[in-house]
Amino acid sequence: MSQHAHKTEQSGFVGSVSDMSLADIVQIKGVNRYSGCLVVEHHSKNGVIFFREGDVVHAEQEGLIGEEAFYSIMGWGVGTFRSEPKVSTTSRTIEQSLGFLVLEALRRLDESNVAPVPALPSGSGKVEKGAGMSDVESRLKVLPDVEQALIMTKEGAIAGDNSYQAEFLGANGLFLAHFAEQLGSQSGFGELKSVTVHGGDHHLFLFDSKRHYLCVSANGSGNVNALDSDIRRVLAKKAGG
Repeated sequence: MSQHAHKTEQSGFVGSVSDMSLADIVQIKGVNRYSGCLVVEHHSKNGVIFFREGDVVHAEQEGLIGEEAFYSIMGWGVGTFRSEPKVSTTSRTIEQSLGFLVLEALRRLDESNVAPVPALPSGSGKVEKGAGMSDVESRLKVLPDVEQALIMTKEGAIAGDNSYQAEFLGANGLFLAHFAEQLGSQSGFGELKSVTVHGGDHHLFLFDSKRHYLCVSANGSGNVNALDSDIRRVLAKKAGG
């Protein structure tokens, strides 16, 4: 598959990966420990993001450098990109982790598009229940160690929550869904209906239904097997009325 970007009028960023947001693409580069340059074009604007072993180390965009350049690029809703693995830099203008950078970029994008999102209470990892939250999400959020739960379409549209925390979880869930689909196809497992990622700080659970994904993030100190059982119990109770 060509590494070069292809011009298109459709929404989103296109190139060697399609149907993903720029946040998804940047996170995939991080997971793959990519080293090189990501060149992004948006109408007449150009920006570059440099990676070193999966970390974003430098960015430039029309006079901006470092984090501000990165956030400016990430704010573009449509565009094209291409990877340049042989292009590197000795500059180091960004020290923050990739997770922080993506989350902050989504927060800024939220603030520029809609009314400011209320700040979470200090020390809280949970998002307050909103009016559009489903009964399943409400039940899951009262489980010990569950930080957040959301339902989204197969295209990534999140139901009832437009906060940047939800956008971040949704982007991770969508990436996990694509990864699981590729893994199932290549390994001969077939279609995978649930996937769990065990992390030091957070656990991520993804459940696949016919038309939607359920994404759940939980505290990394929680027992994965117990959490999985609790989530399935809630889903079974909902299915059984």
